[in-house]
Amino acid sequence: MTFPQTTAQVLAGRARIASLVSSIRPLRLRTSVFDLTAHRIPTLWTLYRGLLRNSPTNEIRWRMESLFRRDKSMRKAVDVRDALRKYHRWNDIFAAAQQGDTRLQRVLERYSRMISAKKRNDRMAEIVEEEVAWIQKLRNRPILTGSYVRPSFFNGPLPRMKPFPIHVGALIHKRRVRRGKRIEELGVLRDLKDDLAKERDFEAELLRASNGDPSQTQAVFTDHFDDWDRPITSRIHEILQTFKRDDARARMPYPPQMLAAIKAARREKVENKTRELERERRGAVLKRTLLRRRKGPPAHVLATMSAQERHMDKVSRSVSEVGYVGQVKRALGFRLRNPEAWKAEIGRPEEKERLDRMMHEISAENRRRRQRAARAAESVRRAEPS
Repeated sequence: MTFPQTTAQVLAGRARIASLVSSIRPLRLRTSVFDLTAHRIPTLWTLYRGLLRNSPTNEIRWRMESLFRRDKSMRKAVDVRDALRKYHRWNDIFAAAQQGDTRLQRVLERYSRMISAKKRNDRMAEIVEEEVAWIQKLRNRPILTGSYVRPSFFNGPLPRMKPFPIHVGALIHKRRVRRGKRIEELGVLRDLKDDLAKERDFEAELLRASNGDPSQTQAVFTDHFDDWDRPITSRIHEILQTFKRDDARARMPYPPQMLAAIKAARREKVENKTRELERERRGAVLKRTLLRRRKGPPAHVLATMSAQERHMDKVSRSVSEVGYVGQVKRALGFRLRNPEAWKAEIGRPEEKERLDRMMHEISAENRRRRQRAARAAESVRRAEPS
């Protein structure tokens, strides 16, 4: 089956339609709008400065600055066009009010009062955000633990911190990775250097066998060996210099100021733990208290313990050393901090008479209350219908 050839009239019509369509087809910019000089210079030097210059009050001026900071991240040409139209309209309004338009002046006064209230709210929100960020920073701030991070190929002498700073850990990790890559590269370069030497020797043997006849063998490595070897040797020298710097870093001593700070942190840690233990003994329930309560003997030991032994083990995990806890600890053979502390329960000898009198009074009052409760219960029982 054969198709008729396209006539010249049809081809001319197609060309005319293509020219009409291409003239109305929107062109796509190859450069972003915000990178165009034709957009940046008029926007910053004419529109933005005009808005700031024509702003009737400081509040409106502050609002224009904040809006431009917000909209500077726009990327779509349509959004940029709409924003520019809005700002140009506002600039015309500011200029008209500045020239004496009373209606626009009243409108801008109301707008300024609204912005003033919004400015106070925004400032309060900024204060809250700054405070939250500061609290979060304090919560995650590194604290010296009183121990040392020994110097190595990847880090100098450092104090142990908790939590360890992320950027310092990332630096150590990058150095470790790069040192490994340099070691691999050094092996490859040395192999290349050996290969070059072997190629040079092999080529020299070929030249000797051919009596220097250039038609049989052409010297590539023998006459220009330094040109081949120089870049490899230079790179090997650079890598060896980095290894020397790593060795020097690993041999760095601790500065006296750092040693003093680490020792002070260790003393403060002991003092903090001592104060924490004293608070716990006074009855405060702390994190260490809850952790101690949840502890227990190993599973294979717990399986062989009786109910009484489990109870005594649970009681003995308290920090107290007097009363029932002290009695249990003495029965289990604990070494108490103050073995004579239990004597405080019976009082000093000179207070024995007063304490005995108080004990008899309390016992008598308890008996009287029990008798009163028994009589009340008996009267209630008799009043109930049989």
